[in-house]
Amino acid sequence: MSNSAKVGAFFLVVLVLAGLLVWKIEDLRFGGDTGKTISVQFDDVAGLKLKSDVRMAGVLVGKVARIRLIGGKAVVDIELTRDMALREGSSASIQSLGMLGDKYVELIPGPVGGPALTEGAVLKGDAPVSFDQITRLARDIEVDIRDITSNLKESLGGALGEERLTGIVDNILVLSQELRKILESNRANIESSTANFKEFSEQMTRLVDRIDRLVAANSGNFTEGVENAKDLTAKLQTTVDNMNAITGKIAQGQGTVGNLVNSDETSKNLNEALVSVKEGVDNLTDAMTRVKKLNLDLGLRAEYLTANGKGKGYFSIDLQPAGTPRFYRVELSSQPYGVRHDTTTITTTTFPDGHTEVVRQDEAEFKDSVALSVEVGYRVGHWVGRAGLIENSGGAGIDYLTLKDRLRFSAEVWNFGDEDGLNPHAKLTGRYYFTPAIFITGGWDDLLNTKANRDSFFVGAGIRWGDEDMKYVAGSIPR
Repeated sequence: MSNSAKVGAFFLVVLVLAGLLVWKIEDLRFGGDTGKTISVQFDDVAGLKLKSDVRMAGVLVGKVARIRLIGGKAVVDIELTRDMALREGSSASIQSLGMLGDKYVELIPGPVGGPALTEGAVLKGDAPVSFDQITRLARDIEVDIRDITSNLKESLGGALGEERLTGIVDNILVLSQELRKILESNRANIESSTANFKEFSEQMTRLVDRIDRLVAANSGNFTEGVENAKDLTAKLQTTVDNMNAITGKIAQGQGTVGNLVNSDETSKNLNEALVSVKEGVDNLTDAMTRVKKLNLDLGLRAEYLTANGKGKGYFSIDLQPAGTPRFYRVELSSQPYGVRHDTTTITTTTFPDGHTEVVRQDEAEFKDSVALSVEVGYRVGHWVGRAGLIENSGGAGIDYLTLKDRLRFSAEVWNFGDEDGLNPHAKLTGRYYFTPAIFITGGWDDLLNTKANRDSFFVGAGIRWGDEDMKYVAGSIPR
């Protein structure tokens, strides 16, 4: 290749690269518009220029195509490079990329579910606070600060101001010392008063609730009660006179009651009895508090064993201390194969020659019954481990919970010491909750005893009542 051809090829490559650079910088397009155009009206577009970015939620969706002045307002035409779904109520604002970044237009879509924006509609735009407005605000703040400092200088300047400041500081110091002494000397009284007021407010709240319920329940009888109260008042006056006579005799120590009231030993015994009653009430209150901290969960479910067409029912109770991953489960389940009952019969036969023979016969009988499960469980993340008594035999299980606890997978094994030579009883279960209360279940039961034809697939459903459901049911019961 000649030198002229090389130089020509070099300049041709440079021109192509320069053209690509200009096309990229100017964002030129060929083949017509690729998106629709919308218009936004602003009061002020200072700093905004052609080809400025248009964004929605920070994502680039278009460019500023034209800026016009119509009726004293700035109208900005925007070319969208993406097919955006704009709805009635859409708006726009001018934002900056950082403190000193370029200006861009931020589109704000209308409310979800609203009608689509009509063709040719002009959006309302909000302009940001300008730098000149910030400057004027800073100048006004400066003037206010200058006036404040001038007034402080006139009030506290010079020897007189220094004397005033010294007096104020001394007075505050004396006042703080006196307050500290008062608080230290009356700390016990303040704490006691606070505790008494708290107890009094709780008692008043309970009393008001009782009065409200009493008034609501007896509003119809209130008028009749007032009439009866008038008659009762007259009768009470006679009763009060009799009580005055009786209390006078008691105060003088007359009669059995008078001797009891005026006896120091009786007073001592009464005080000891009251102390015992208070201790019992405190113990009962503590026990009730611990019960309230337990979350209760009740469940009922039924399973259908497809291999033999039998059903199995469960009733479970879960107790979980509030704020802990530990829980306790008590469950009753029906046994479609029955519960094994072993019986032994010993027969002794004496023959004419005097010798005896003893025959022992062992029989195993399966009767329909209910099995008991008592387990202790602990949850760590999505995994739950539990162990204890499973259907009248020792066992353990593990659960995996996902989809916000709506989908659960479980594996259990129990009955390790079967006398018929069977393998331990193993069970795989899956459970899905449509709602917090209703679920379906299915799986493979007794899968380790397939050779003995004891295994079976099962399906079922169930319902549960959580602690909040129980509170709702209890609150709806008429009192």
